[in-house]
Amino acid sequence: MKNLKYLASIILLGAFLESCNMKTKADLIGINGVVYTVDSAFSIAEAFAVKDGKFVYVGSTKDVLEKYSSSAMVDFEGKAVYPGLIDAHCHLLELGQNLMSADLRGSRSLEEVVERLKDFYEKHPNLDLITGAGWDQNLWPDKKMPDNALLNEAFPDIPVSLSRIDGHAVLANDAAIRFMGLDEADKNLDKGECGMSNGRFTGIFMENMCVRFKTDLNPVKADSLGSTLLEAQKECFRYGLTSVCDAELEYGTLQALLSLAEDGRLVLKVDAWPLPTEENFEKVSKPFTFKNVKVDTYKLYRDGALGSRGSLLKEDYSDMPGHKGLEFYAYDRFRKYCQWCYDHGFRVATHCIGDGAVSSALDVYEEILKGENSLGWRIEHAQTVADEDLHRFRQYSVIPSVQPTHCTSDMFWAKERLGGRIRTAYRYKDLLGQLGWLPSGTDFPIESVNPIYTFFAAVFRKNLEFKPEEGFQMGNALSKEEALRSMTIWAAKSTREDASKGSIEPGKAADFITTDIDFFTADEKKVPDTRVTGTWVNGLSVYSL
Repeated sequence: MKNLKYLASIILLGAFLESCNMKTKADLIGINGVVYTVDSAFSIAEAFAVKDGKFVYVGSTKDVLEKYSSSAMVDFEGKAVYPGLIDAHCHLLELGQNLMSADLRGSRSLEEVVERLKDFYEKHPNLDLITGAGWDQNLWPDKKMPDNALLNEAFPDIPVSLSRIDGHAVLANDAAIRFMGLDEADKNLDKGECGMSNGRFTGIFMENMCVRFKTDLNPVKADSLGSTLLEAQKECFRYGLTSVCDAELEYGTLQALLSLAEDGRLVLKVDAWPLPTEENFEKVSKPFTFKNVKVDTYKLYRDGALGSRGSLLKEDYSDMPGHKGLEFYAYDRFRKYCQWCYDHGFRVATHCIGDGAVSSALDVYEEILKGENSLGWRIEHAQTVADEDLHRFRQYSVIPSVQPTHCTSDMFWAKERLGGRIRTAYRYKDLLGQLGWLPSGTDFPIESVNPIYTFFAAVFRKNLEFKPEEGFQMGNALSKEEALRSMTIWAAKSTREDASKGSIEPGKAADFITTDIDFFTADEKKVPDTRVTGTWVNGLSVYSL
């Protein structure tokens, strides 16, 4: 009898081992999750298997365990799992730099800005330059652009340069102006970009002058580019971003990205957009992909930002008669850049905030693209779009790329600038209707890097204080599904990579995240509190809470 029992045990063990051997080996198996696949049917699964960096099976926990075996198993314990989030417009280098600058976002007065700077300087006493970013005069009592008198009083000797929240204006003290060698009498200066009062600089510099302060006052040293970009990568993974569109690169920054990709330290997937500089045109004259860095798009500009009245409008600003905003560079120059990109096989992504900028960019696109096409040229921000221009996105297959948190940052003061034209601003649902899809991003570090805020702003059209209670122009809110698609599969589609990433489907890159709150089903008040608990790129863990 004992021999029979022993024989039966051997047979059962053999059968078990044989069944295990029949299973397909996977590198990773994830089970027991609420897996938002974001496939065409918006299916929700429980589990998946990963092999060689790609999803090979997506389905139920039971089926995955029956078909696959792996030494690496993740039990999601009923928590939400999403595709890796994709930021369709951001600035990696600036994010890394801002991690070492004073954070001025949300400051309610210039006095508060100065106090924050003093605290920052106390913690970093060896600095020979103070930088900060994020101030917004529209949050201050008088809503007026500041001058530098308080900065000069607090910091008479050390240069101080503070970037406005939109990145299109700086406030600099006199020490910084002296360091830059600027002279009010210089006839070569574009005085339209320099704040002036009684023939003297006020400390405000806009657009191209703003760029000079960022690059000449505090040039990024070549040997620190890599470490700065890697700090930005960490921050992206912390917030669940696995891919980004890096929306303006000097040649040196692009080289640093490629170097990091070559030695494997850059894991983040980057769609890198060079700026139209002579060096870039000379050295980046053909589209290419190197490992996880893709370069097939140039970043151009038509205007500045609405908050600093630098965006280009068709008609005068409602709160500044006689002023329509600023062209970043002349129309003919913009046209020349677009033609060069077309001739060399590059796509174009053009910064357009005002309705005048959008319209004039579409004029050039129309001339070059002629009709429907598959080139994927883009309008970045598309923040104010006149009714007569809306259909042109569809007519010329132009991708509108938006940043929903811009809407919730601007909504309480934008009407002062636009008047009745506010109806044509932040019209995400209308833009979605042109091509049937819409990519979104954050524009970090101008806004928070957190993409959950993108989802919240797109769906609820409220700020993080849950105001206004009824939401802002809710006719242009996105549905939850549309918002999630905009930051996953549609963002991938905007870079022509939706066949290889952006959803949890067999054959696609195993980029996914887990969260402590299922923000797709959570109560509105809980959505912004969502934390990413894990981030995986190509099936490998790159962040865990």
